Amino acid sequence: MNVVTRIRFPCAPESLSLYLRCSDGAVFNSSQEQAEVAFIQNSILSLNTYFNSFYAKFYAKYTHLNYLYYLLTLEGDFKISLYRESYKKESRELIYTANFDKCLLSEPIKVLLPDSWRSENAGRVYLEITCLSDSGLFLDGYIVTEQPKIREVNLGIITCTFKKEVYVKNTVSKILQDNFLSDKKFKVFVVDNGKTLQKEEFNDSKVQLIPNRNLGGSGGFTRGLIQALQEDSYTHFLLMDDDIELETEAIYKLFSLYEYATQDFAISGSMLDLYKKHILSEAGALYAKSIDSQGNSQHNPFAVICLKHRLNLENTNVTNLLLLEDSPEYGGFWFFSFSKETIQKIGLPMPFFIKIDDMEFGLRITRFLSQSIVAFPGIAVWHEPFYAKNPIWDNYYRFRNHLITNCIYSLSGYIDIIKFLTQQLLYSLLVFDYNSAEMVISGFEDYLKGPQFIINNDPENIHSRVVGLSKSYNTQSLVANFTATNKPVCNSSNINILQTGVFRKIIALVTINGHLLPDFLLSNDEGCYSIGSESADYWYKEFAKKRVVIVREGNNSVYLYEMNRTICIKILMRWFKIITKSTLRWNCVTSEWKNAFKYLTSSEFWKDYLNLNEQTQKSIHKSLVN
Repeated sequence: MNVVTRIRFPCAPESLSLYLRCSDGAVFNSSQEQAEVAFIQNSILSLNTYFNSFYAKFYAKYTHLNYLYYLLTLEGDFKISLYRESYKKESRELIYTANFDKCLLSEPIKVLLPDSWRSENAGRVYLEITCLSDSGLFLDGYIVTEQPKIREVNLGIITCTFKKEVYVKNTVSKILQDNFLSDKKFKVFVVDNGKTLQKEEFNDSKVQLIPNRNLGGSGGFTRGLIQALQEDSYTHFLLMDDDIELETEAIYKLFSLYEYATQDFAISGSMLDLYKKHILSEAGALYAKSIDSQGNSQHNPFAVICLKHRLNLENTNVTNLLLLEDSPEYGGFWFFSFSKETIQKIGLPMPFFIKIDDMEFGLRITRFLSQSIVAFPGIAVWHEPFYAKNPIWDNYYRFRNHLITNCIYSLSGYIDIIKFLTQQLLYSLLVFDYNSAEMVISGFEDYLKGPQFIINNDPENIHSRVVGLSKSYNTQSLVANFTATNKPVCNSSNINILQTGVFRKIIALVTINGHLLPDFLLSNDEGCYSIGSESADYWYKEFAKKRVVIVREGNNSVYLYEMNRTICIKILMRWFKIITKSTLRWNCVTSEWKNAFKYLTSSEFWKDYLNLNEQTQKSIHKSLVN
């Protein structure tokens, strides 16, 4: 008997609707010892939810599984009903029902999935449990097969952290405490870029702490990959951010999917909004594309389309949309798994420090290998949403690494890229964000230096310089720990051109949002721009204000930006000079990046980059001395 997946109970009340739906009289109880659902007569437990649905369509397509059954631990008399839903049908289909009398906790009952679960109509399957006795209990449930595994899976789990000790220790603890995972072959590699963790904090043979230089996420993940590859034990790898809230079933499902897989594929775990736990932020994504006003995909340099973006998973009809399978071009490294063969064929991640490393890695899988990246529904983690965070120095890596990726895959021409970067720089100036404008320029300048810039410079020194540049202008300040009572109130962001006036927008653009206006036409009041999960304010909303406040949903800190005409003009003049020089260098630097790509993703490069060769020599010297 092999357990394919488990019926899971929620760890926190705010995520209950993603696991269970209880009618009046059915109550979920949880304690450290045990979780259960208690029933009174005629009360119903429905597993018509995001996490406890069985997404038959995906298992039918990607695995050899065919004979499956539910194994349920119940006490009392029950009616068990099995339903199927599909995005093609508006109503649900009852595919099995039966009564089970005098159920005992010591004797789990079997509910066979009909053979039709593998049919072309395979959709999403779920249970409903109705109590027929005066009272009843449900303790646990599994989907089980008697089929032998096609292959053994040994998973190398790699997470890297930089001074987020509480997060990473909590994540590792959850993995080790999952009794079902203890029967699986895996090892967790914790790469500590901040060197703030202690070996004795991970006193388990299934965990290895690896102190590392601060080379960002890409350096941390690659350091863990190199270590895992050297051990030569692992069939698959999982890259996982340290600051996620983990549902360990996501890891458990990887094993059964790969154990019975019909083909080699990567799995992109979905990202759920940490602050709105029922909202799906992303289930894989497309690169260098955007959606036009008619809803069609079109090429757009550096843009991404987050698939299944902002779906409300409390709505069961919306959950059926997950059955519409996309073809993601990449998946975020907050939870991304792939086979050993994949890494052997395409090489290691690019040395991007942070940002775009997962995008470029995914493009290699889908374009060079023509291999699928699958966003399996129900495999997900909670992660801090993009709208809540945006450190200014982060923009340097975003633009520089986008440029490198665009070059490697020949996605856009020079004119389109310059147009896009100019728009980004101009937007920063329009909201008085001069430091972000500096990041656009610095990222472009360093890209033009070619791959030798990365090869010949210490990444920690580069990062230190970038952080310093992100504070170049003292017209911006960060105010931390704003509370709901003292945070500025922004007007609704649902503003269109008709409400603000086309003329006003044109004047705002021509004057660079007031930079070119005389002082007497400017207001001393503070403007307010809101950036939220649903939308962001238009840049011209607070036209002709000397100062603006940037408020991000989910973030208790705000940025205060103040207009400075001199800085604005200097940045624009500098940008135009750089563009002029770049026309002469463009073709040459493009060839340099393409030619260096294979080396930059090789073990040879990374061992030098990580100083592993130097560490090996020191280790040999030390052993000889001793």
